[in-house]
Amino acid sequence: MNLPLRALAAAVRLAARSLFRFTVSGRENVPPAGAALLTMNHLGGADPILVIAFAPRPIAAAGKVEILDWPVLGWVARVYGMIPLRRGEADREALQRLLAELARGQALLIAPEGRESRTGALEPGRGGPAFLAQHAEVPIVPIAITGTAWNRVLPAWRRLRRPCVTLTFGSPYRLPPGIKRAAAAELIMRRIAALLPPEYRGAYGGGGEGQGAGIETAGQE
Repeated sequence: MNLPLRALAAAVRLAARSLFRFTVSGRENVPPAGAALLTMNHLGGADPILVIAFAPRPIAAAGKVEILDWPVLGWVARVYGMIPLRRGEADREALQRLLAELARGQALLIAPEGRESRTGALEPGRGGPAFLAQHAEVPIVPIAITGTAWNRVLPAWRRLRRPCVTLTFGSPYRLPPGIKRAAAAELIMRRIAALLPPEYRGAYGGGGEGQGAGIETAGQE
């Protein structure tokens, strides 16, 4: 990470600890080198920026193209070099760019839900991250974030309180060979759900299911 990006990450960390009661755990679970796919739940617009700022290594990120037009967050996304995705269509150009990042040995962050949750809990995941993980054959790191939805943040700030926000990096794993795309997408979401409190699991309320048999931990042969 170059000097401007390090300075921006430091500023984001300072802001996060000033504005929130912020807890981060599991940073050691992110592979220190080599390609990896980081998959996160998505509650608020700042989520990817928080993940990038607190991750222990440089991370490329994918996000909806509309973010680039947002004030402040759009500028930050441009500085970080976010890869824009066009939702609701087969964005093959973006998929090729994402695969190229992984081929270069980069860590890549993506939100499988494809948008910020409208309920504050997990919504059904899409197949894009499973496609990337299967084609690039990379380890996956599940990430869970809580407390960043505006309906939680704004009321706390209005009361001059700092809302609680948690960021958890889970243990890396690999998808089993030959798994069907839909099943792979389900497993990716359930690994995220397993890191979340029950009220955040939404469509994956049985968050602990499906993470044992058939899923390899990263590094296993």
